[in-house]
Amino acid sequence: MIKIFIFGITGKMGKSILNYLKLNKNFILLGGINKNNFRKLFNNKYNFIFLKMKKNGIFLDFSNLKILKKILFLSFTFKIPLIIGTTGLNIIHLNFIFYISKKVCILLSYNMSIGINIINLIFININFYLKIYNFQSFIIDIHHDKKIDSPSGTSLILFSKIKNINKKIFSARIKNVIGNHIIYLISNNEIIKIEHIVLNRIIFIIGIFFSILWLLNKKNGLFSMYDVYF
Repeated sequence: MIKIFIFGITGKMGKSILNYLKLNKNFILLGGINKNNFRKLFNNKYNFIFLKMKKNGIFLDFSNLKILKKILFLSFTFKIPLIIGTTGLNIIHLNFIFYISKKVCILLSYNMSIGINIINLIFININFYLKIYNFQSFIIDIHHDKKIDSPSGTSLILFSKIKNINKKIFSARIKNVIGNHIIYLISNNEIIKIEHIVLNRIIFIIGIFFSILWLLNKKNGLFSMYDVYF
C-alpha cells in the first residue's frame, strides 16, 4: 500500500487526485493540507503521519510557493520522496530543490501529460533544423482565469526546449479552459503549427501516479517527466 499526503488538497489538482484515490485500492491517503492551514504541519499529529510514511510514502505538492520551502524541509527531515507540480518557481526555489534532492528523491514537473513531454522530445530533435532554416517561434499559452502564474510553467518549458531562434510567449486567461498551448514555427515561406489541448485533468493524474510508482524505486536525485516517460 502506497501512502499519499497532498499539499494543496483543496485545489483543482488536489481534488482530482482525491477522486482517483477513491477508485484505486493500491494507494491510501494519510492526509493533506492547504495554504491556509499549513502552520498545523508542525504539530505532533502530522509528525506521526510523516513517520508512518517513511516506508512507501510520498508527498504530492500542488499547493503554493509560499509553503514550498516548508514542504522541502519536511521531505528532507523525514526522507519522504516528493513530487512537485507547483509552478512559478524562481532560481532560489530551484537551487533549494536541487540541494534537497541530494538526500531525497524529487520529481519536478510543470506538466505531467505525455503529450507535452512528447512535444518537448520533438524540439530536442529538430532544433538544429529550425536554426539553419531560419524559423522563429511563437508560443500561445491559454489557461483558465483562476491560474495565478503567467506565462504558464508549461509554456516556459516549451520555451526552454526551443533553442537558438527568435521566440516569444503570449498568454491569455479565459474562463473554463484547462490548458491549451499552441506553438507556431514560422519561416519566410511556411508555418508549422503544433497544438496541445487538455480535454480533462485525467491526463495529469495518470502522469502523477505513473511517476509515484517510478519514483519510489529511486534513492535520491532530481528528476523530470522526461526521466519517467523516456
